[in-house]
Amino acid sequence: MNQGKNDPASDQGRGDIIEPIEFRPAGATPHLPRIKLPWANGFIALLLLLGAWGAWYVITARSVSIITEPAGAIVTVDGPVAPRIGGHWVLRPGARGVTVEAPGYKPFNGNLIITGEALQTHSITLAPLPGRLRIEVTPIETANVTIDKLIEATAPTTIGNIDAGPHEVTVTAERYLPFTTVMEIEGRAIEQLLTVELKPAWADVSVHSQPSGAVVTVDEMPIGNTPLRAELLQGEHVVELSLDGYRRWERTVEVTAGTPLDLSPIVLIKAESFINVLTRPSGASITVGKEFKGQSPIKFAVAPDKKHEIAALKKGYSSAHKSISVASGTTEDITFHLKPELGAVQFITTPPDAELIIDGEPRGHANQTLDLTTHAHEIEIRKSGYLSYSASITPRKGIRKRIKIRLKTPGQTPSTARGKPQAAPAQGVIRTFAGQQLKLFRGGRVTMGSSRRDPRRRANEALREARIARPFYLGLKEVTNGEFRRFLANHRAAPVSGVDIDGDAHPVVGVSWESAALFCNWLSRKDSLPEFYRVESNKLIGINPAALGYRLPTEAEWSWVARTAPNTEQSFDYPWAGNFPPRGRSGNYADQSASRFLGKVIADYNDGFPVTAPVGSFAANLRGIHDLGGNASEWVNDYYAAAPAQSGGVAQDPLGPHHGGSHVIRGSNWTHATQTELRLAFRDFGSGPRNDVGFRIARYAQ
Repeated sequence: MNQGKNDPASDQGRGDIIEPIEFRPAGATPHLPRIKLPWANGFIALLLLLGAWGAWYVITARSVSIITEPAGAIVTVDGPVAPRIGGHWVLRPGARGVTVEAPGYKPFNGNLIITGEALQTHSITLAPLPGRLRIEVTPIETANVTIDKLIEATAPTTIGNIDAGPHEVTVTAERYLPFTTVMEIEGRAIEQLLTVELKPAWADVSVHSQPSGAVVTVDEMPIGNTPLRAELLQGEHVVELSLDGYRRWERTVEVTAGTPLDLSPIVLIKAESFINVLTRPSGASITVGKEFKGQSPIKFAVAPDKKHEIAALKKGYSSAHKSISVASGTTEDITFHLKPELGAVQFITTPPDAELIIDGEPRGHANQTLDLTTHAHEIEIRKSGYLSYSASITPRKGIRKRIKIRLKTPGQTPSTARGKPQAAPAQGVIRTFAGQQLKLFRGGRVTMGSSRRDPRRRANEALREARIARPFYLGLKEVTNGEFRRFLANHRAAPVSGVDIDGDAHPVVGVSWESAALFCNWLSRKDSLPEFYRVESNKLIGINPAALGYRLPTEAEWSWVARTAPNTEQSFDYPWAGNFPPRGRSGNYADQSASRFLGKVIADYNDGFPVTAPVGSFAANLRGIHDLGGNASEWVNDYYAAAPAQSGGVAQDPLGPHHGGSHVIRGSNWTHATQTELRLAFRDFGSGPRNDVGFRIARYAQ
């Protein structure tokens, strides 16, 4: 039995549990037991399985190189199996999560897509963390800082959280030139330093004058007295020097930062002195020595600190004289009370109860003897039911003049009636009831407007031709306040910045175009002429072109008289028949005397009148007409059109558009200073009153 049990053959078909143990005598060499564990075969199988899987992974995986910026970043690939051999990862195709980290950079967490390529490379660039910028400025303590026109701060300062990369940094401070640079921010929480040295935006300017002590004003701000050294910011500045008794000195200077500017000794010129002459009555001729200055009231410049002989002369009055010296830069007022020279005039009229009117003022019954001043007087004798008589008489000192007048009835022959003719003779110079003088012109051809090539041209100055064929009269001077008040007694012109413009001899301003036209009709009635302007219910409704009554000049007539020279084909650009600017006392324009209330004046020009001047104060043009430029601009007859109609040829005696909302204004005035405004081609328009617009009168001769 035991043998059977130990027979190996008998154990076939059963699982081995333990090998038999042999007992050997002492000292015999033992045989180790052969032990069979129940899990050994499973472990081997597992190893075989793992080996097979590993072989499969290696066969199906791809060699992946991951390059990082910055180099040396720590790369972690997600997943249980991500073997790395040398610098390569062995990864199967598909999406794999990757983490890349490096100090100073924002970590990367994302997926890599592993493709089927055997060898492949993937690059990952980390974004650096924001950096810091410390800004310091010299030579001042603080300045304004902007970065990319978004971040604002005050230096010195440290600005954090700035993204790495280029950034525009601007540093500004008052009175210093702005500093701008492009700063490359490294990021990675690194602090960088920017030191800015600001450059001054000014220069030292030295000002000296002879004599010293002048007040220095820069851009209308006083900064001290000469001699003076000051810091002026770069750019253009207007420097002015003023000293009592001397003319104001002005210059525009260009200051360059860091470049000293020395204004060489400025020699101040003694200021002009002025004499303001009034006479009672006004309208006297004023002379200084032998030089005629104009009619009173008048203000004119004289050399300072010298004796001047002033004389006032007026027909019908004894002359008056005064010697005066005026300190530099001051104005002296002189008033002459003229004593009348009288002559006796005896009026003998039939019928005896007729009314006598002298110079527009009723003087009672015509049968009387009056002492009148020895100058021309306009007389009118009238009575209801009789034709009025009017004439001009000039009494003589020490001589009694006797005038006999017999008024005629309307039924009597008109040719036997004494009085003014219905039409003035078409020759020489005529005189109106109000005392104005008009000169005869027979006209000619005139070019109106200006060329498109003229840089000073305005859009309303269309170039066109006209021909004046109909003879006409034109006033030698503008209508005055005194003359206009004979028509409208309560007319008054308001002062301009405290300067009076209401004197009898000054041009009437502040009147509308319609008032000027109504004055013309009134004057026509006074001179027994048919009215040019048609009026219904006190409203102007049109014109009578054939009428010989007084009117405003047409634009063509005004242009012909102003722009053309007698007996030549020459045409003038400016009223003074020269180039800009005017020289001497060419006319009453915006001069230095008006600088305190006008924004623009003509440099180094002084005509002595800050506002209007008595008419005829300046020389007449070549045709004998005064103030076609300067003093007051003038209403003309024509309706205004920005682009006057062109007939395609030469317009003959044009009267302008038939209708319109405003009328043309021609000629420069006391407020004008620019080349554009002072040209004779300059056109303006309006309808209502202005303190720089008046008028003169005209009429047809036949």
